Amino acid sequence: MELRQLDMFVAAADRNSITDAAQALLVAQPSVSTQIRALEKELGYPLFDRLPRGVRLTDVGRAVLPHARQILRHVGEIREAIDELAGLQRGQLVLGTMPSITAHLIPTVIKTFRQAFPNVDLRVVESRASSIVDGVIAHRFDLGVVTNAQPHPQIEIAPLLAEEIFAILPVDDSLAGRDEIDLAELADRSFIVLEPGFSLRSVLLEACRQAGFSPRIAQEMSSIQAIKGLVEIGMGVSLAPRMAVVQEERLGLLRALHLRSRPYRQLQIITSKGSYLPRSAQAFIRICQEEATRSEQGPSMRIDPAPERG
Repeated sequence: MELRQLDMFVAAADRNSITDAAQALLVAQPSVSTQIRALEKELGYPLFDRLPRGVRLTDVGRAVLPHARQILRHVGEIREAIDELAGLQRGQLVLGTMPSITAHLIPTVIKTFRQAFPNVDLRVVESRASSIVDGVIAHRFDLGVVTNAQPHPQIEIAPLLAEEIFAILPVDDSLAGRDEIDLAELADRSFIVLEPGFSLRSVLLEACRQAGFSPRIAQEMSSIQAIKGLVEIGMGVSLAPRMAVVQEERLGLLRALHLRSRPYRQLQIITSKGSYLPRSAQAFIRICQEEATRSEQGPSMRIDPAPERG
C-alpha cells in the first residue's frame, strides 16, 4: 500500500470522479485508475462502483475512507513538523470560508500571511458554513472561518468577531434619513434574502420573528453582493453584516441603519479537535484575530458591544 494510492483514492472519493481526481492531482487519468485498482487488489475488495458517469464508494470504500484521510493527515503533519524544524515553512494550508467573509475580511489576512509565509501554498475554498464544518471534521480544510457554528465534539471553536447586523435600504427610502429603526417598521416591505442553507438567512428570519412578523420574501439570492444590488435599485430591503455594507454606505449607494434590537452574527475560527496545527496555521489564526480587531475598531459604522447571552 502506497501513499500515492491513498491520495488518489481520497481525491476520487471526494469528487465522485476519477477524471476530476486526475485533474486535481495534475496526473493522467489512467495513472489514477491503475493506482486505485492496485489498491483494490491489495485490499481484496472493490472500493468504487464504476458508473457511466463517475464513481461511487462501495461499503468497503466508505469504511476505508476515514482511515485513508487519517493516514494522509498524519503524513502531512510529519512533513510540516520537519519543515518547521528546518526553518523552511513550506507545505500547504487549506482554508474554508464563507463568501461574505472572503470578500471583506480575508483579503487583508491573505496579503499579510503571504508576506510572512511566501513558501506556504495557501488555498482558500468558499462554501456554506455547514460544509466548512464538515470539511474541517473530514480534514479537507486545515481550518475554517465561519459564522454561528454550533458546538460539535470534533471541532474547536474560537470566537473572532461579534459583527452587528444592519437593515439595508435604498438611499431614497422614506426611512433612509434615520440612523436607527425598529425592524418591525419594515414588516410591510419586500425582503431580498439569501437562499436556504445560509446562516445569515437564519439570522434574518429569527430577527423578524422576534420583531413579531414573518418577512414577505420577494427574491432569494445566492450572495450578499447580489442582494445589495437589488436593494440599491429599490427592489426591496434586507439585513446585512457591517463588513458587507461599509463600502456601499460610504459611497452613498445604499443606507445601512442600526436596528434597536442590535442583532449580530458571531464570526469564528474552527479547527479539528486534537489535530496538530502547524506554525503557519497558528500564524494565520493570529493574523485573522488582529485584522478582526482592526475591523471592529474602524471609524465607519461603529460596532457596539455584542449583548451577552444568558
